[in-house]
Amino acid sequence: MTNQPGPAKDDLATRSNSTIENSRRELFDLSLDVHAHPELNYEEYYSSNALAGFLESRGLPVERGIGGVETAFRATIPGGGGEGPTVAVLAEYDALPEIGHGCGHNLIAMAAMGAALGLQANAQSLPGQVVVIGTPAEEGGGGKIKLLEAGVFDGVDATLSSHPFSNRTLIPATAARGESWSLAMVGYRYMYHGRAAHAAAAPEAGVNALNAVIHLFTGIDALRQHLRDDVRIHGVITDGGMAPNVVPEFAAANFMLRSRDGRYLSDEVVGKVLQVAEGAAAMTGARLEVEEFYPCYENVQPNVTLAQAVGANAQALGFKLDEPVAGRPGSGASTDFGNVSQVMPAFELRYAVSETPVPSHTRDMCATATTDLALSNALVVAKALSLTATDLLRDASLVEAAKTEFAERSN
Repeated sequence: MTNQPGPAKDDLATRSNSTIENSRRELFDLSLDVHAHPELNYEEYYSSNALAGFLESRGLPVERGIGGVETAFRATIPGGGGEGPTVAVLAEYDALPEIGHGCGHNLIAMAAMGAALGLQANAQSLPGQVVVIGTPAEEGGGGKIKLLEAGVFDGVDATLSSHPFSNRTLIPATAARGESWSLAMVGYRYMYHGRAAHAAAAPEAGVNALNAVIHLFTGIDALRQHLRDDVRIHGVITDGGMAPNVVPEFAAANFMLRSRDGRYLSDEVVGKVLQVAEGAAAMTGARLEVEEFYPCYENVQPNVTLAQAVGANAQALGFKLDEPVAGRPGSGASTDFGNVSQVMPAFELRYAVSETPVPSHTRDMCATATTDLALSNALVVAKALSLTATDLLRDASLVEAAKTEFAERSN
């Protein structure tokens, strides 16, 4: 793979940017359509069809149901300039229960579709190929994990994506060895089986499963001071009995466990929380049953090479970049994009969608994801992703630098 002469970068950029800009209204309408039809994990039939249909209407062949996931898809944009790398651009489009698109995945989808149009416009002048992958079930379902396991990402040299990020656009200029740009996460369901009894007439005959869940919560609260400060543990009681005059025979809680260090999470946090859960069972006499509730989301591994390539293009487009907050590297959330970043160079641009802070996973963010500012910024992101993918296709040394950094951070 060698650097390609071909057309000048400015000519390619002009064609890509104008193509995306000329599709502004269609892209905005597509984003708003996805937003108006919120769908949960692996149920994104409307959104998946809308996005795949949009690409097909622009002449791109689309494979649906890839990796054995019904709502996943892949469109391939082959280059006409000879051999080269394969660059992936990812779309997300699932929503949250009750809240809808409170994480702005409709904007992620739109940015990927726009990037596809920009890259299609220059395809005959570019080596290699681009794959636009529709990845369902980011909100806890681990869609990208399934696609990775099914080989959908095999042969991909680098992956690009994006995500709304309140009122800030962050592209780190550096990342220390061992630094993480998100929290690794895994979820468990802790279920306690007791024995029902009349809560007033014969409480001594019962085994209170709800008491076990309450001890689980208090035990975890006591554990927090003995864990690293980057650890987050949070849960909800899903079952706690049906009537106060019946000793609850079954109670359960779902917990998410997170840390910036995936190994610390798996080697320390998971086991310590399990000990607390077992202790709660021993204290009450209830029987404990544990099952995985969320798949393991790896922490996002930094790739400054890709980040700076995206940043240079974003700045050239006039996008304002913010300084990272001191002491808070990366995102405090979790994403299955982290699993992608652990197997290849990858970067997800987190960008502003509001003038003022707006919390993610809220109805406020759901409303923000339809504003003119959010849509306009997502359009700029589409241009930046298209230009960066173009750089990767044309410049072998940039791909190799991203791979070298990935290898160094993976050791």
